[in-house]
Amino acid sequence: MKTGYSSLNKGNGVLIIYTGGTIGSMPKDRNDPDSPQVVVSWEEFLSNSLLLKPETLGFNVDAYSTEPLDSCNLGPAEWKEMASVIREKYDDYEGFVILHGTDTMVYSASILSMMLQNLTKPVIITGAQMTYLFNVRNDGWQNLITALMVANPKFSKIPIVPEVCIYFGNKLMRGNRTRKINATGFDAYTSTNYKPLALIGDYIEIDADLLLSPSTQAFRVSDKLCTDVVAINFFPGLQNSQMLPNILKDKSLKGVVLLSYGAGNIPTDKPVLDMIREAHDRGVVFLNVTQTGGGRVELGMYETSAILLDVGVVSGVDMSPEAALVKMMLLLGDEDLTPHEVELQVQKSLAGEQSSSIYTTEFKKTNSSIINKENPRIRIPAEAIDGYDQIGKGTVEKIMLRFRDGKFTDPNEEGYIKIKLFADLSSGDNLETDSVQYLGSFNKLPNEDPTIAIFDITKNATKVIQDRSSFTIYLDGINGQFEWSSVELTIFAQA
Repeated sequence: MKTGYSSLNKGNGVLIIYTGGTIGSMPKDRNDPDSPQVVVSWEEFLSNSLLLKPETLGFNVDAYSTEPLDSCNLGPAEWKEMASVIREKYDDYEGFVILHGTDTMVYSASILSMMLQNLTKPVIITGAQMTYLFNVRNDGWQNLITALMVANPKFSKIPIVPEVCIYFGNKLMRGNRTRKINATGFDAYTSTNYKPLALIGDYIEIDADLLLSPSTQAFRVSDKLCTDVVAINFFPGLQNSQMLPNILKDKSLKGVVLLSYGAGNIPTDKPVLDMIREAHDRGVVFLNVTQTGGGRVELGMYETSAILLDVGVVSGVDMSPEAALVKMMLLLGDEDLTPHEVELQVQKSLAGEQSSSIYTTEFKKTNSSIINKENPRIRIPAEAIDGYDQIGKGTVEKIMLRFRDGKFTDPNEEGYIKIKLFADLSSGDNLETDSVQYLGSFNKLPNEDPTIAIFDITKNATKVIQDRSSFTIYLDGINGQFEWSSVELTIFAQA
């Protein structure tokens, strides 16, 4: 089939990128409507779409055709081709519409939202559950026409939507928040954990408050992808099978999306944790997202998920599984990033795919990492605080100090071990709760096995910490002991 541009007038309208899918399908035998459907060429699609003429539609529509495919055969090569076309023609059109099959539409919308960086124009992906090319009753025509209208805000007199979106069944949705929920119905998609950008009926009314802000930086495309990633959907019994070790021991593996139960839980049998730790130690990145239809991962909320932090698993917050998987492909494709740097970056929103970003500051190890009666106070030397600017923006949700391999012991078995935390203290400064540097007091029970000790310092930290801060940990009293291996500060902020 012919690929490339057609009727390219370099107008101020919309460029359609035609990839095929159901919207571009017709019976293989045109005289037998019951014969299997095949994707037709753009030329045949256009010959059956007379209303796309400028004199009828009201503005110019040009097209670029990839090799038309059923979307189940579409992947990274086609993503790069679509991104390349948009990069080449970015300045020539008001916006872009991608005609796409429904099976992998969410994956394409998610990855393109991250590949097309600093967007200031709409990129609207749409398709159909029933093609209009030979069905009188269909959803394809209205999906296409509305997508074209959203992609040409100057003509439609609506706000610019500077995002990669899916339009389907009267909903305009952020592409990387969308999931397919129905294999046959016209209302095939939903927007999880984020409201639709518009519910479109007689009028196109965009909720501008939900849109990403147009970037002030130059548009660019990031198109290096690593496909050595896998999603593992946990189910009762997987931990007892040979499938899990076979996957995690694969030497080509670079990234794993763990589709966990509930708020981030998976089986914490020792063999499972050991396999994850071993893979993580050789550079595999593990990202945790919930397998449920909504909500978010809260690593540390339950003991089972807190253990995952210990073995190197990081939080995907409320990303969809599809967005999480392609985000890993993009970040792991950047050869300038180490696996650890990918871990730090994957927890931050790139294109509105998650509601919160997690900023992590790691502190250098001190000569001593233990406090007790003999040595009740240790200062963690100052570091530049990643995410500090979020405090000034008022977007901070919570701030945590994490002590890895934290172990609380009390030989006298007298109960809780009492800890006080302060920021930016000098050696002679006040250690009482009326100190302006005070972050909080905490009671911790002794624990047999070292784990991540988490201190929620949100209440006072936003008023105390600076763009570069140190922390002092103090054993309040003479009972017990606390030791750890390393310290990190995590700031959770609205994306």
